[in-house]
Amino acid sequence: MGQKIIPINQTLQQTSRNSLMKKYAPTNCMALASEIKSVSDAMSKDSHSIGKIQREQSKNFTEGLLLYWLIYLNQILNLKNPMSETQMVLASQLICEEFYMLKMSELTLLFKRIISGQYGEFYERLSIDKVLTFFRKYLEERFEIAIDESSRNHRDQKQNESI
Repeated sequence: MGQKIIPINQTLQQTSRNSLMKKYAPTNCMALASEIKSVSDAMSKDSHSIGKIQREQSKNFTEGLLLYWLIYLNQILNLKNPMSETQMVLASQLICEEFYMLKMSELTLLFKRIISGQYGEFYERLSIDKVLTFFRKYLEERFEIAIDESSRNHRDQKQNESI
């Protein structure tokens, strides 16, 4: 008699959250990172965007998932001055707000690049501004590629129409 009954929709939502958390955990994504060679590859992968996860799950869930990624980054880099918990929480909020259009496959490529040193030296320190700078560099490259692909598609369409 004392057993609490959980509504089916709440159970389904929790199951969905758990499966998303497992699917998009940094260790799972990074294990598949070798399949993503370029920004175009990352953009074309079938994965959720940060914004989609936020809409379907919640802002808190999405920020928690991003926090999980930042914790992973802090641990894998093994820096003398890693980000504090407060900094990681704030960074996850800022990423959620500013970079909502990025897919989890793109996050995988971005973190792979950060870890491999493609965005430069850390000098044994990681901070919010460094992380956001990496995200902004990636976003610039993403926009350039999207513009190039759009222009190419437009040219191809015009050529096909003239034939």
